[in-house]
Amino acid sequence: MFFGDAWTFQGRYAIVCDMKSHSAIERLRRIKCIETSKPLSILCLSFRDIDTYTMGFARGNALGQMDIFRAVKHCLPGPYTFILPASKELPKQCIRHGTTTKFSSRKSVGVRMPDDPICRAILEKLDAPLISTSVKWPRQDEWMIDPVIIADIYEPEGLDFVVDGGIRVADPSTVVDMTGSFPSIIRQGKVVTCNAKQIPQFN
Repeated sequence: MFFGDAWTFQGRYAIVCDMKSHSAIERLRRIKCIETSKPLSILCLSFRDIDTYTMGFARGNALGQMDIFRAVKHCLPGPYTFILPASKELPKQCIRHGTTTKFSSRKSVGVRMPDDPICRAILEKLDAPLISTSVKWPRQDEWMIDPVIIADIYEPEGLDFVVDGGIRVADPSTVVDMTGSFPSIIRQGKVVTCNAKQIPQFN
């Protein structure tokens, strides 16, 4: 399974594929010309999925650990990418860099829980997360927002189909690194569901 899908982190399109299909992941990298060293993200329907494939968000304890989950649950679903430590359940195909290389030692992954109804309906139907990468012009660092143009450019390269969600608005998501001692905002995007500063010790 390999297809283009519309999802809202400010309405951008993404190319997605089955996270357990190594051949689909390789095709995604080839179509987008993604270097094998560049990590991919996963789209999740629920916190259950996030807890399965990552170490999840800290719940807090009597020893004074911050309750990050309590704050994050007010942000998701929404326009955020959280970088979290990967769990052993994350398929090796998700962190393998190329067909002839050894498995990467990378132990973190970007996770997204979209609020777009089209994307959530697909995730619910599949009952499994998807590998994701945003759709940009091949030689420009700009997002593609027209599904007809996406189909014209990427279907000849091997994209199976495009889910037409109409022309979208291309605003970036907020990217937050949760792998350090404290959460850190790597990229400030359009925040609509909560203020990232509400999460304790955000930098």
